Amino acid sequence: MKIYVVRHGETTWNKEEVFRGRKDIPLNDTGLWQAERTGAFFSDKGVSAIYSSPLSRARQTASRIGEASRVPVTVDDAFTDMDFGPWEGLSLVTVEERFPQALDTWRNRPHQFRVAGAETLARVRKRVEKRLREAVTDGLTNGPADGPVVVIVTHRVICKLLVLHFLGVSNRFFWKIKCDPASITFAEQTGEDYTLSMVNQTLQLQDRAVCREYRDF
Repeated sequence: MKIYVVRHGETTWNKEEVFRGRKDIPLNDTGLWQAERTGAFFSDKGVSAIYSSPLSRARQTASRIGEASRVPVTVDDAFTDMDFGPWEGLSLVTVEERFPQALDTWRNRPHQFRVAGAETLARVRKRVEKRLREAVTDGLTNGPADGPVVVIVTHRVICKLLVLHFLGVSNRFFWKIKCDPASITFAEQTGEDYTLSMVNQTLQLQDRAVCREYRDF
């Protein structure tokens, strides 16, 4: 089974370094272009199933992939973004001012991150891994004979946790992985094992000067 993990395209809050979480922020013009280019990437990949976070930035990205692949999109709450609680809608600068100790934990010990009203990485990873197992089982049962090709369109935190899952390593390595807007990660699943072949690939976006470096926060 082939699994592609796609982060949604750029939003205004990505560009302005604002914590998003469950806030439903749509793609900006750059993000819409990124989604179109990402959709084109999948046009010849034999996609058999597409799962998307319910948030509009992911659904907009997934819809372009669905149109290019001629495959319907299944909206799935399990792949929604991490709930950042009181940080959502705040800029990185504001969080630095209001929550300095918690932000230090997030930056240096993400597996120990705790903020009232927010999810932990462990909780997010548990729900994502459970749904991935179900999707894999469904794909192997109902997918094409030559093996299903599944696309999961989701968010930065979820992308990183899926990479950690594929590698079988702890959440403390969260910051060792980068997942830019509209990036593509690819793994193949055999039995209970995964082979990770590609992380944070954005070559489909390289023909436009607006592509930028994104700070991971």
